[in-house]
Amino acid sequence: MAKTEFFRCNGATERADKLVCLSSSNYLLIFGLETDADGNKYTWRKYYDHKPTVREIKQDISDLINAETDAKILTGFTWNGKPVYLSTENQQNFKAAYDFARDTNGATLPVKFKLGEDADANPIYHTFTKFEPLADFVTKATAFVIETLNDGWKKKDIDYSIFETED
Repeated sequence: MAKTEFFRCNGATERADKLVCLSSSNYLLIFGLETDADGNKYTWRKYYDHKPTVREIKQDISDLINAETDAKILTGFTWNGKPVYLSTENQQNFKAAYDFARDTNGATLPVKFKLGEDADANPIYHTFTKFEPLADFVTKATAFVIETLNDGWKKKDIDYSIFETED
């Protein structure tokens, strides 16, 4: 059973989640309504060479949304105009530095982090010399991760029975 990958279909004006029977062995899944950075609306689409089960569709949509959510967490956060790479390891390091600074009344400061890279792949560093900016940074990064996860969960919260088709 060959499956294709999801692809974007630009020009959408409204959400139209459905499974379209194209022939006895070809189906098209249409899902979501997204807006890109330029304000263009699109839906996700995926071809199947078989009639997918609702369980298969749910798994495919979940995988797509998880990948989008992970990518947004990794590279979608900026702090004070600086792009921040929020890998799990970096999140843990930022939180640990915050905890140590808080617990020692700032005795572990200054602390220097590579936040990410600019468009030319040059590293962007920031040195936290005071607790307040570090707390602001960690609080905003954590809020961004939580909001992004919540957005992903909301996208998955649909009635998957709408993808059932009649033969």
